[in-house]
This record gives sequence, C-alpha cells and structure tokens, in this order.
Amino acid sequence: MDLTFNLNMIDVPIFVVDVESGPRFRIFGMNQAAEKETGQSSGSLAGRMFEDCVPLAKASMLTDRYGVCVRSRRSMQFEERGEMSPTGDWYRTTLSPCIDRETGEVVRILTICQNITATKRLANAALKDALTGLANRRGFEGMLAERCDAAIASRLGFALVVVDLDGLKGINDRHGHDAGDEAIRRVGAWLRDHVRPGEAAARIGGDEFHLLLEEPDEACLDRRLDALREAAADELRWSSLPTRIAVSLGGAVWHPGDAVAQTLSVADTAMYARKGSHRRASAPTVSRAAGFTGR
Repeated sequence: MDLTFNLNMIDVPIFVVDVESGPRFRIFGMNQAAEKETGQSSGSLAGRMFEDCVPLAKASMLTDRYGVCVRSRRSMQFEERGEMSPTGDWYRTTLSPCIDRETGEVVRILTICQNITATKRLANAALKDALTGLANRRGFEGMLAERCDAAIASRLGFALVVVDLDGLKGINDRHGHDAGDEAIRRVGAWLRDHVRPGEAAARIGGDEFHLLLEEPDEACLDRRLDALREAAADELRWSSLPTRIAVSLGGAVWHPGDAVAQTLSVADTAMYARKGSHRRASAPTVSRAAGFTGR
C-alpha cells in the first residue's frame, strides 16, 4: 500500500536526510515545525552535509548515530542538545529508516525531534535542593551509584564526608529562620567552592550535607579534611550574618565491595566525634566499624 503525507501537517520538528555512500548524510529538507524550532528555512539547509551545518565534533557524532541506523535498518532513539536550536534546547530524537523495496537499502532517514527541555528542567529540579542549589538526597544517591560503578571499574576508592552545620537550631531560635536559611545557603556555597571537578556536594536535609571526594585512601582523606577544617575556620565569617558559622566534618573511604551505608555511618560517627571542637589543625578522630576508619 502506497501512502503519501504532508510533513507540514505534523507539528513536531522533522528533518529528512538522504543516505549517500560512505555512508554520508545530506539534508533533504525539514517541515515547518522544524523551521520554527531552528529559526532557519528548509531551503537554507537543503543539500547540505552534516559537517556544513554543525561543528565537526557534533557532525561526527551524528554520522556515527545515523550510520548505526543504516546498518541495523531499525529505528533508534537518543537524547541530544540541539545544535541548530537558537536556545540550545534538549530533544528526544528518533531516527526512522526508509528502505528501498527493490534494493533493501536504507536510502533516507526521517529524523523526528521532540523538545524535552521542560521535562529535563523538571527532572533536574527534582534532584536539587531549592535553598542551596546543591544536589538533594535523591540527586546525591544517583551520583553516588554512578561513582560506585566507576570505582569498581577502576578499582580505586573515593571518600564520603558528612558535614553538619553546628548550632542551626540556636541560630533559628535567637535570630529567626531567615538567618538560619542564610547560614545554610552560605555553607552550601562554601562547600560548592571547595569541591573539585568530578566531586560533588549535596544538602541531605536540615543542617546536614554530604561530600563525594576523589580521595582514594585514608591518608589523602586526612589531608583533605584538615584543609577543609582550616578553611572553614578562616572563611565561614560574614559580617551580614548576626552570628559566626561553624561546621563539623567527618569522613570515610569507600572501597569496591564496601557497603555505602556502612561507609556513611562511619563518616557520620567521625563527624559527631569532631562536633564542637573546631580546631584549625589536629590529628584525625578515628572511629572503627567493621574494618572502616572514619576521619
């Protein structure tokens, strides 16, 4: 059964891409919804190769993906940031191969793009703490699971640190909840400034924060915690707040095969052992549980 249809009757962006030897891919055209989404006319893109329309790295990635569609002769779907979108929106893109009935070859690909930017924003918002902008508990758990997988592959451990904002109840009682919220925001910003690329900070709830640090052993973690404690004593001072802010930190190293909950428990115990001391530099506080050492 032969069917004809008008792509301009569909209000989802659609690109039509011709398959050439190689394979290489040439844009045949796009519907009016795609013109509206990209701010470009179909005529301005028709006849152009991927590398003529987007940066070479992106063109290479698209060529690889379209190549998989050609070889498999099956539809495929992925999420991507739209290079031709003036606002850099996110899309769920479906590649649908058109097969020549005589040769059995894929000769054209319909590219259907659904804008999922709003959905992405909602999903990201659900993983963030509204007060500090850090990851929340759910977001941290997701990052932690990914980091555990990476550590198993690399056979290198990493550190989990529990951070507690000291005296938050007293700040709220004496100066009001606005001051307490501001103290939480300031600590969150301070932690964000002190994590390195590949590390993470999260507000778990109330006055508790967690850090995921790239410290593979206890000696490295000791040095890092000493530096953080010293920095906290020097830097957690703001004239705009009616009281001094202090934090307590305790950490433990997670090694492949360890239970994350147990590592966090040891870090939490070490944090409480430190709570109230606020020494600028001191020997580690040691807490042992099932072979773990907390700092």
